[in-house]
Amino acid sequence: MNRLVLLSGILLLVPLCAYADSHPNLIVSAEKPEFGNHFSGSMVVEVIVSDSGISDTSVGKGEPDVTINGNNLRMVQATDGRWYGYFANVDKAKTADQIAFNGGVSGVGLDFGMFCSKDTTSLGPTFTETSGIAVPRSMTGATDGNSAFATCTGTPSGANLNNVVRSQKSINTNPSILPGQIGLNANAWPLIQLFSFSNNVVIQYNGVGTQSVTLVYSDIPNVSLSLDKQSYPPGAHVFATIHDMQLNQDPTSRDSWTFNIDPQTVFYEAFTESGAISASGGTGLVNLIPNLSSLGFEKNGKLSMTLGSVAQLVQNDFQQSTASDGTTTYSKIVTFVETEPNTGIFENSDDNSQSSVRILSSAPRGQSATIDYNSKSYSIVSGLSDASISFGATPGISLGASQVLPGQRIPLIVVDSDQNINPASKDKLDVFRSSALIPSLTIGSPATLGNAGSVKFYAASTDSLSGGTSIPSSVPDSNSDRLVLDTTSVSSLSFEKISLSLGMSSDDLKTLLIDTSSTSNSGTNWINYDLRSIQNQLGISDFSDTRISLSFGLTDSSPVTLLSAGRLTGAQGFIQNDTAATLISSKSGQAFLVIDFDASNNSAPSGSISSETDTQPIVFDLFSFGEKNGNSVNNALYRFELKETGLDTDTFTGTLEYVIANQLNQFDSNTIKSLSTISDNVKFFVNQRLIDEKGINIAYSDTAQVGLTVGTSAKADINTHSGAVSLNSKTYRFGQPVTVRLNDPDLNIKHDTIDIYSVVNNPASSDVDTVGSSSGGAMLEVLIKDIRYKRCTINGVETGGLASTGFSLVETGPDTGIFEGTFKMPSQICNRDGTELISSAGGSIDLKYTDFRDAYGQQNIFKLSKQPTKSDSNTPQNSKPISKPQSPTVNPPEKTAQPAKKTLAPLKQIKAGTSPKMIECKKGFELVIRSATGAPACVYPHTAEKLRVLGMVASR
Repeated sequence: MNRLVLLSGILLLVPLCAYADSHPNLIVSAEKPEFGNHFSGSMVVEVIVSDSGISDTSVGKGEPDVTINGNNLRMVQATDGRWYGYFANVDKAKTADQIAFNGGVSGVGLDFGMFCSKDTTSLGPTFTETSGIAVPRSMTGATDGNSAFATCTGTPSGANLNNVVRSQKSINTNPSILPGQIGLNANAWPLIQLFSFSNNVVIQYNGVGTQSVTLVYSDIPNVSLSLDKQSYPPGAHVFATIHDMQLNQDPTSRDSWTFNIDPQTVFYEAFTESGAISASGGTGLVNLIPNLSSLGFEKNGKLSMTLGSVAQLVQNDFQQSTASDGTTTYSKIVTFVETEPNTGIFENSDDNSQSSVRILSSAPRGQSATIDYNSKSYSIVSGLSDASISFGATPGISLGASQVLPGQRIPLIVVDSDQNINPASKDKLDVFRSSALIPSLTIGSPATLGNAGSVKFYAASTDSLSGGTSIPSSVPDSNSDRLVLDTTSVSSLSFEKISLSLGMSSDDLKTLLIDTSSTSNSGTNWINYDLRSIQNQLGISDFSDTRISLSFGLTDSSPVTLLSAGRLTGAQGFIQNDTAATLISSKSGQAFLVIDFDASNNSAPSGSISSETDTQPIVFDLFSFGEKNGNSVNNALYRFELKETGLDTDTFTGTLEYVIANQLNQFDSNTIKSLSTISDNVKFFVNQRLIDEKGINIAYSDTAQVGLTVGTSAKADINTHSGAVSLNSKTYRFGQPVTVRLNDPDLNIKHDTIDIYSVVNNPASSDVDTVGSSSGGAMLEVLIKDIRYKRCTINGVETGGLASTGFSLVETGPDTGIFEGTFKMPSQICNRDGTELISSAGGSIDLKYTDFRDAYGQQNIFKLSKQPTKSDSNTPQNSKPISKPQSPTVNPPEKTAQPAKKTLAPLKQIKAGTSPKMIECKKGFELVIRSATGAPACVYPHTAEKLRVLGMVASR
C-alpha cells in the first residue's frame, strides 16, 4: 500500500527541502508544492513552531509571535516542546458544523465542536484578532453551525465533540508552568481559531528573523485518480489512488471518505481510519452530495463506478460491508483512506493490501468497468489485454484543426478581458453567475427558456397559479438562453414554488418530443436544468422534495409531471423522461413550467428573498434524441463553463468532445446519459454528418467597446468516417488465432476510456454471434465459407459460434478508434441452415462490417472479399482508407495433412473442366471430385477417406 507513497516522498524530497530551508522553524500542514500550496473549504490547517530556544516544557517560555494575514494566531505548547495552532475559514467551518448538527449526532462527521465569539475570555488567553473560535466541549453560551457567535462563559466540560482535529498533541500541563505556557484551559484543547480570508493566506513567524509560508485559498489543483494496472486478470485486486488535498480535512489524522455508487452518495468518517464504525449506523451519517458545493468542492468530492460484469465491491479493513444512516442501508460502498496524516493521497486498499474493488472470477475477457472522479473516467479492463491507458492526457488539437475526431477532447478558448472580474483569482464562466457570458452550442431545436416570462413566486406549494408574486425576468443572451430572475425589486418574500410561461404551446412540444408509444418513433427525451443560482442565493439547499411539471394553462387540473420528487439529482441535472411526450399528446394550450420545492407540502417555506443585490440566471431545457417518422432527431443545447487559465490572464479555456451515433447506441439512454451539457468539458451527441452550413457553431455574445452585443463564434465541421476491416494473415490453420482489426474513428466514444464492443450472445436474436446488440443490430459479422460463424444444435449438442470464443472488439488504447479481437480458427462450423457440421478447411474467412455512417454520412457495408463501390473508393480526404479485398483461406493443420501429402499428386493429374464420366481409375484407386475445382482425380482409398474428412474432396 505504501510503495507509491514512499516513491512520491523520494521524488519530492528535493523541493520539500528547499521549502523547509526558507522557514526551518515554521511548519504549515497545507504547504504542499504538489498541490500548489492550495487549501479550500472547511479544511483545518495546523501551524507548528519548532524552535529549540522555546522548547523547554518545564520552565516558562514566551509564546511565539505567529500571525495569519497580520492577525495574531495564538500558539499552545504541547508535551513534545513544540508550539501548535489550528485555524480554518470561519464561513466554511460554520457550514460544515451545521451539516453535522443537522445529522443530530454530536462528535461525528464534520463536527467542529462548539463555537464562541472572539470576545470570550474565560478560557485564559484572548482571541480578539480572530473571527471566533471552535472549542471541543460544551460551554455556556456556545453555539452550533450557522448560528451567530456569542461570548462563552465558564469552562469547557463534557465529551470531546471536535471530529476535525482528532489526533492533536497533548497540551503541556506541567504544574510548574501555565497550561500550554499561555494559561489555556486544558479542556479547551484542541482549539480551532477561525478567520475570514480568501486568495492568499500568509502565515508568519517572527522569531529570530522572519519566516513565512504563503498558502492559496482556492480550488485544489492537480486532483487526480490513478489505477495500478492497465488490465486485470479474473480475481485480481484493483488498487485506486486519489490525489486530492481537499479530502484532507483533519491535518492530524488519516481521513476516511466512503462513497456509495448507487445511489451516488458520499460520507466523511463513516468509518475510522482503521475501519471501525464512526458515523455509520445512525443519523450522524450525512450524505454530503447536496452540500459539496457549499463546502467549497468543485468537481472533486464525488466518485462513481460502473461495475458491469467485470468488478465487484467487497469489505476490507477500511470499511464494513454496508453503511447506514438508521433509515437507509448503503451496500455499494467503497472507502478511501489517507495514506498518512496530511498527505492528501487516498487509497482503497487497506494496510494489508486488500482492495475493496476486485475483478470477478467469472469476468469475461475484453470487458471493462469504469471509475469516475473529478469528472474524469478510467477503465478497469479485464483480461490480459495489451491496451494502454493514458491518464490526464490532453491532445493538442485546435477547434479548427483539419482532423477533428470523435471521442477526443478539443480545446476551446475565449479571450475576453470583460469577464476577468477579479484579477486576484481565476474567474469562471459559470451558468449561475449573472455577469458571465456563456459560450453555447445549439443542435436542432431544443425547448429552452429563450421565450420564457411571466415569472411568479408562491408562498405555499398549494397556491393557485393565478396568484403569486410577479418577478421581473429577461433573457439577455439568446445563445445560452438563460432566464435571469430579477429579485432585487422584492424586499422580502418566503416561497415554496415558482412558475413561468415557457413561451411554447403544446403543439410546439409535440413537434419536439419523441412519443415512443408510436411504433414509428424511437429515442429518448431529457430534462436539462440548472437552479444553482437559487440554491446559492435564495436558500434552497435541498432538492429531494422538488417536483418539476408542465401546466397547460393556469387552471390545468392534471399537469404533466416531468420530474417527480426524489428524481432531482441536486441543483443541476440532466435526467431522462419516459412519459412526458405521451402525456402531452393529449394536451392543448400554452405551457407553464412549475417548480415546486415542497411537493409533499410538509414543511415551512424553504426559500426566501431578502434584499437581494444580484439576479438569478436559471436554465430549463427539453432535449430529444432518436428517430421520428423515419427522420433523425437531435435537439440539444450545450453550455461551456470555461475557466480562466490563471490569475488575470483574460483567457478562458475548456474542451468539447462528441460521440457519433451507431446502430448500437443511437437509441441508447446510457449513451445520452454520458453527455456533459453544462460543463467546462462539454460532451455532445451527433447522429449525422454536420458539414458546411450544417457544421457546429459555438456562439459567444461579446459586449464590444461601443457597448453593443456582438456575436462571435467558432465553427467546425463534424465529419463521419468510413471504416476499414482487416485480418492479420492470408491463411489460417485449425486452432490458429485469427486477429480481426476494425479501424473506424466514429466508434471512439469517450476520450479517456477504452471502448469495447461485444458479441451478441442471445440465441433468440437474429444477430446472434455478431458484434452488435440484440436491439441495435449487427455491426461486424465473421463469415467462414461465406457462412456466419454461428452456433447450432445437432442431436441435442450445441456447437458454439463467435460468442463462445469470448471474442470482443477492444480499442487498442484511449482515443485510437482502432479495435482488435481474436478467436481460434475452428475445424468445424455449422452449415448455413444449422443442420449439420462441415469442415472449415478449404474455405475463406470474410468480414462484413456495417458502417452506420461512412465518410458521406450514409450507411454502408464493407467486406474483405468485395471491392468498394465506386463511391466508396472515392472517399473524402479525411476518411480512413478501405482495406484491399482479400480472402484468407483455411488450411488443415500440418500434422493432419502430412500422411496424405505423398498421395496428393494424383489430384493434379486432370485439369478442371474434365467430366468425371470420362475418367476410369486403375485398379486399386478411387475416383474423387476436388471440392475447390470440381475436377476428378484417382487416389488410394485410404487417402480418399482422409481427404473427405478434411473437406478437400467428395465422392463421385
